[in-house]
Amino acid sequence: MPYKRDRIFRPQCFGQVALRRIPPSNQSPMVQTAPYGTWTSPITPETVATSSIVFDDVLVDPITSVVYHIEERPDEDGRSVIVNTAEGRDVIPSDFNAADAVNEYGGAAAVVYGGIAYFSNLTDGRVYSVKDEEGSEPSPVSPEDPNQQYRYANFAVHPVQTNLIASILEYHPDDNPQNVETTLCVLDATTAERTGLVEGADFYAAPVFNPSGTKIAWQEWYQPDMPFEGGLVYVADVSIEDGAIVLSNKTYVAGEKLEISAGYPLWISDTALLYTSDYTPGSSLRFQNPFIYSTDTGSSRAALATPIAQDFAEPAWYFGLYPYALLGDGSYGAFTAFQDGRNILYVLDLTKSSDPVQIVDFPFVVAQHLKQEGPDATTFVFTASLNDQPGGVLQCSLGAAPSFVPTYVYLKSSSAQPVDDSYISIPQPLTLYNDGDPNPIYAILYLPKNPDFEGPTAEKPPCITGVHGGPTSMSTQAMDLKKLYFTSRGFAWLDVNYRGSSGYGRNYIELLAGNWGILDNQDCEDAVTMVDEQQGLVDSKRAAVRGGSAGGFTTLCSTTTASNNTYYKAATSAYGGISDLKLLAEKTEKFELQYMYKLLGGSPDEIPDVYTARSPYYNVLDSSGQPQMTIPLLMLQGKEDPIVPEEQAIIFLAKIKVEAPDEKLSYHFYDGEGHGWKQASTIEDALKREHRWYMENLLL
Repeated sequence: MPYKRDRIFRPQCFGQVALRRIPPSNQSPMVQTAPYGTWTSPITPETVATSSIVFDDVLVDPITSVVYHIEERPDEDGRSVIVNTAEGRDVIPSDFNAADAVNEYGGAAAVVYGGIAYFSNLTDGRVYSVKDEEGSEPSPVSPEDPNQQYRYANFAVHPVQTNLIASILEYHPDDNPQNVETTLCVLDATTAERTGLVEGADFYAAPVFNPSGTKIAWQEWYQPDMPFEGGLVYVADVSIEDGAIVLSNKTYVAGEKLEISAGYPLWISDTALLYTSDYTPGSSLRFQNPFIYSTDTGSSRAALATPIAQDFAEPAWYFGLYPYALLGDGSYGAFTAFQDGRNILYVLDLTKSSDPVQIVDFPFVVAQHLKQEGPDATTFVFTASLNDQPGGVLQCSLGAAPSFVPTYVYLKSSSAQPVDDSYISIPQPLTLYNDGDPNPIYAILYLPKNPDFEGPTAEKPPCITGVHGGPTSMSTQAMDLKKLYFTSRGFAWLDVNYRGSSGYGRNYIELLAGNWGILDNQDCEDAVTMVDEQQGLVDSKRAAVRGGSAGGFTTLCSTTTASNNTYYKAATSAYGGISDLKLLAEKTEKFELQYMYKLLGGSPDEIPDVYTARSPYYNVLDSSGQPQMTIPLLMLQGKEDPIVPEEQAIIFLAKIKVEAPDEKLSYHFYDGEGHGWKQASTIEDALKREHRWYMENLLL
């Protein structure tokens, strides 16, 4: 249950126009001393809601090499728009929304081929085509669906029979999200007809044709796995018969149910397939590394000469998060990997198992959606984030071997209103150890920063503890205006990558198996305590906890089931108010259903006592029947959340009012919002409510 993080990038060059950051202001005649948390700041809720763009994807037309991107528009009811990046022109009209809800999280909602964009329209669930021309109107390429029972994503255009488009197809036979059926299908853009392609697995992702269209690869997986746990890669031969795609010789490539994940397939040539997998032969350290499969030999080889203890891919919560791009004719590839909680960039010779060359000049802490900028191009485009400034869609050109000196061009800025440097708190990554535990807690600290204020000498700043979603996800070091909103007002912010977070290998991820609701809470509290007691940088006696999605569950646990449920002084749960795990198992979507079984150690029927013991709903009272909630709680919930339905918040709030009537409580439900805030009005209102909550309860 992750939530989409802002993908923000350095705006150094936009087209031919240089963009400069705003230098620190020198207008303030003197610095005022004022209590932490009470400072004034020019970063307003309106700034947070409208001054940065979230990029859902980058697209490259393989025929024209034109670059496009998909951006979210909070001020347009949160719709996503395909944009011709160079021209800054919307490709779809204002009444279309280029997004999908496959697996409820979506991703990879569009593809562009030969000047035509094919996209899933979230409004009615159908797939449309539209020419990249001013005033062009979309035309449907999927069948009519009056009851909106079908969803589409992750498109691949056949390179020869270009009217045929492979797609994930998700069928909803009824209102129960656990009954969905997922297959691969083919859409005929000429007739708007749909035919089946591959079926039998529980889930599918990443269909991709080889250059000649004679083969296809894809990822599939089965419950109880997530794609990053037991994803399997397959290939099959493709033939065109009577204008339709026919598959034969389905062949297993990589992955193993429950044990080994393989994913992100991409053809290097007609017979060579690149993918990532956490299978690391000869090593007990399981990290996602790149591999190459040959259809000629029917075998795979490691792309690396020696396994590297770094993840070359992130968990595929969304479709299309490709962590690498081919360069030139495919002899080389550009790969991102995680090191010390951030992305780094490698160039790898793919013609043999080799050692990668790390690109030293890579200032981006997060890089996603890597795409080669057209066939045989030595440049690639991607979305990336920095930790000290906003950014946009990026182009990277690499110089000749062996140094591969990079040149970056920023094609689209994510910043509509740059922030003064002097208000930007630079993240400080921390590795924290508890006595006797060999597994560290990873954290990211943002200290208060405002050129006009300083805190009293004897005072430490109050600390907002950020808990990421997932829980198999991670907090990144990317600049985030929401965090700057608070740090510029004198709060410290501490993101915690607790045991079970991604980016540190599969062994670290699996520490949370059977321990969800325990280790996450313990690590968050311990991180705040260690940063206070060991470094003196925050006031652990004035700490708040907040999170969305799975982070919202951790937040609610901190007020009820945590071993120290009085640790924090305030709590905020946003679009993640999981209060009853039994109810969640009944109502959550199929994608994550058995994932939670692993996190908790079994199903509700197998371990009913665990579900009761870790559900905030059943623990408003302590074992003696007395109210045990003392932490003031703010709950914010979308009324249309399909992942954590509003019922979870409704029943918990009702229970609190009956069993703990003295609990300080505030809540709000947002119309038209789901799992994560999309609309500008919601982003602004939620931030105002959260800030007010901390002013009332944390600054004591």
